[in-house]
Amino acid sequence: MIDQADDDTLLDHFRQWLQEARAEAEALDVQGTGVIDPGAEVREVGLFQLIEEFTALRHELKLQTRSTRGLQEQSESILGAMQQAIDQFRSVEPRETQAAWSAGKPLAEALADLDEALERGRLEIEKGTRRLIEEPVQTVLSAFDEHYARLSWFRRRLIKSYHERTKEIVRHQGQVRREVVEALLEGYGLIQTRLRRALKSERIHAIECLNRPVDPELMTVVEVVEDPDRPPGVVVSELRRGYTWQGRLLRYAEVRASRLASV
Repeated sequence: MIDQADDDTLLDHFRQWLQEARAEAEALDVQGTGVIDPGAEVREVGLFQLIEEFTALRHELKLQTRSTRGLQEQSESILGAMQQAIDQFRSVEPRETQAAWSAGKPLAEALADLDEALERGRLEIEKGTRRLIEEPVQTVLSAFDEHYARLSWFRRRLIKSYHERTKEIVRHQGQVRREVVEALLEGYGLIQTRLRRALKSERIHAIECLNRPVDPELMTVVEVVEDPDRPPGVVVSELRRGYTWQGRLLRYAEVRASRLASV
C-alpha cells in the first residue's frame, strides 16, 4: 500500500520531470527560431490533477487486482469441483460396471448355453446321419451283394435286374433321408449364425481350446490321457465349451489334456 510520504515523493519527481521537459522545449524553440515567443505559455500541471490521476490509477489497479484474484479463486474452485467429480466418477464407475456385469451375467450364460446346445445338437445329427442312414444303407447293400453272390449263376442271371432295382431303391431311400437331415442341419446352421452374431455383438466369445496349451485361467482339466502325438499339457479334446464375456471369464472350459507316456 502507498502511504502519504510515497505520494509526496512521487509528486516531487513528476514536478521535477515536468520542469525539465519545459526547459528542453524552450531550448528547442530558441534553436529553431532564435527568438522566444513571450506570448507562448507552457501549461502547468497542478498538484490536484496529479493526485486525481494517481488516485484513479491506483483504484483501477486495485480493481484489476481484485478481479484477477477473483477469477483465479473462481478457476481454482471450479477445477477443484471438477477434480472431485472426476474422483467420484472413478470411484463409482467400477461399482456400476460390476453391477451391470452381475445383472447381465444370467442372460450371457443363457446365450452361451444355447450356443453350446446347438453345437452339440449339430454334432449329434452329423453322427446320427452316419449311424442311422449311411451305415444301414451300406449294410443292406453289402448283404444284398453277399446273398446275390451265393446264388448259382443261373439264378443270378434270372434276378439280376431285380437285384439292381432293389439296390437302387435302397440308395434312393438313403438319399431321401440324407436330404431331410441336410435340411435340418441347414436350419441349425442358420440359427447358429444368428445366435453367434448376437453373441459377437454382446462380446460373448467361445474359448479356443483344441490343440492349445492348457490355460488354468480359462480351462479346467477334468481328464489327462497319454497322447504320443502331442507334448504334455496340450488340450486333446473339449468336453464342455467355455466362454468369456466383455473380456472376463464367464464359464471355464472343461477339457481333456495330454500327458507324458508312461515308460
